[in-house]
Amino acid sequence: MGIRGFTQGIQRFGVFSPLSGDTVVIDGPALVHRISDAVCRQRPSTSGFACQPPYSLLSRMVIGWLDELKNHNVNVRKIYFDGYLPPSKWQVRQERLVSQSQSMKALASSRPFGSPTTPEGAFRDVRANTTLTRISSRSLLDALPKPAFMIPAVLEALKASEDWGPLVVVVPGEADIFCAQDIRENGGTLLTNDSDLLIQDLGVKGCMSFLWDVIPVDPDSKESGMVAMKISLHDINDRLGLTNLGGLPRVAFEKQKGWMSFDAAVQKVRNSHEDTLHSPEYQAFVDELQGKEYMPSHHPVFTMLSSLDPRISEVVVQILLLEQMEENPTESDDPAELDDPTELDEKTLRGPETLSIFLPVMVENHDKRSAWTSSTNIRQIGYSILQNLARQRYNKIIEYRTLDPSTSLTGRQIEIPNFEETADNCTQLVTVLDKLAEALPSSLQWLAFAVYQDIEWSTSEQRPSLSATLVNKIINGSKFLEEYSWDLIHFTAQVQACLYSLRIVKQILDVVVSTSTSQDLPAPALQLHNRLTLVPLIGEWPTIEHMSDLMSKFGNAEGLRVITDMLGIPSIEIAGPSEDPTGPRERQKRDTELLPRNGRQRDIKISPSINPYAILSQECED
Repeated sequence: MGIRGFTQGIQRFGVFSPLSGDTVVIDGPALVHRISDAVCRQRPSTSGFACQPPYSLLSRMVIGWLDELKNHNVNVRKIYFDGYLPPSKWQVRQERLVSQSQSMKALASSRPFGSPTTPEGAFRDVRANTTLTRISSRSLLDALPKPAFMIPAVLEALKASEDWGPLVVVVPGEADIFCAQDIRENGGTLLTNDSDLLIQDLGVKGCMSFLWDVIPVDPDSKESGMVAMKISLHDINDRLGLTNLGGLPRVAFEKQKGWMSFDAAVQKVRNSHEDTLHSPEYQAFVDELQGKEYMPSHHPVFTMLSSLDPRISEVVVQILLLEQMEENPTESDDPAELDDPTELDEKTLRGPETLSIFLPVMVENHDKRSAWTSSTNIRQIGYSILQNLARQRYNKIIEYRTLDPSTSLTGRQIEIPNFEETADNCTQLVTVLDKLAEALPSSLQWLAFAVYQDIEWSTSEQRPSLSATLVNKIINGSKFLEEYSWDLIHFTAQVQACLYSLRIVKQILDVVVSTSTSQDLPAPALQLHNRLTLVPLIGEWPTIEHMSDLMSKFGNAEGLRVITDMLGIPSIEIAGPSEDPTGPRERQKRDTELLPRNGRQRDIKISPSINPYAILSQECED
């Protein structure tokens, strides 16, 4: 997570030396974030907050950066990605989620009408080379939203690459810990942004370099190649006379504990007569640096993790850890003593203590229901199938989407349906996908499924449908030429949340199918697994720039009629905007997401006092 002010104190001891001919290990998330930040900083000054680089572009930039290393004779041994973050990081993650949630609320308040449209060719001049990681990481643009799915999108592209796919590893822990272990055992240079690695023991033959210090040799020079500022913990310990005093880890401990400068911390280590090295506080600090093995490499799921998104990998690792906890319970926290093992104290650290997942933070209107809401029933299928990996069954999972410190920091409890309900839900989901594929062009099928989910949920809640409202507006001439409305922005987030929910189900099925016999899953789940192979790659998902045109095509293809026929509800007439739109409605107190939706709308009854046309097409805040 970084040590404040430590990098500046250490960098003066680094030495620029050749990287060409060297072997490197790369901290994958650090590389993706660095390149994404650099690309985002090149967006036009006239663009709004909705202007984000396409995932396909980010993937090409990362692969191009790696290709340049290869072209300069730098051997990349491995690229590691986080596949599970320990409970000790839960508080930091919650704090970040609170900060991101507050930023999104502030954005909605400060931009009440939406965002200027993305200029044509917004990222046309971006080039893939090592200068991307040298661009300053601090900017006024830091407050703007980051691309929500950039890590899994880049992972997907890397895995599909003949050169880089075999080198990518999603690990059951933190990537930086595995990077350090690799360098310690095999030597080479670790490339990262994380100052924590400055105090990791990388072995006598190992060193680290920050990504921004990787540069090509001056082309006007007689020599060609790549160089980097290399930093060796062992060399610095010797130069500062700290080798027998605890070294740089001790300096970092003193600096963090006393909020002092790097030089002051070095002097304290040299002059101190306290037995700090054997204190419980220091031992806990060192233990945190060492990391922990959450899953042995011989575990049958270990090799599967590299085919998963990190967030999905994490929930898979979690359920396996929960099973271990039940087999070896501690006196202080024994899940077996609870009626429901997920019903632990709200202040308990998350992680293996209770099943939970952090969903990506998207650009959405926080005055409406979460963009994740309408696709909750899809994720419930995945969470239920996940139970096949463990003997113990869990009735709930905690979803972290956004967090408001004024209400609760405990996340949202989502009910997990039983296997019988899940089998029925799998059958119904396959039926819906097949009917949409038969009725509409292939280019509209996945958008149509997101609309189906939106209308199904809206009708069951007797709320207006955002998707129907947008189709109405767009068919009647609103093309969002100068500004993307919050309705369009929010529905785009709903579409992407829906597709990611399908992705969660698909990847959980991948793991369960690969580790179980065919008898372990009902036939409908296997049919769904086969059907979800067609879910588009993240780089192919609809984006805000194309949503208006897609919704227009969907409306002209009579997509609303197709969906209302499937749901058995009155058809939706395309009419002009209502002259007397209904004001904001008070949110219902009950949380209907806790209950899985059975029957998928066929049993839903609409009150005769409610106009179904108004429900589905009238513009209204959620």
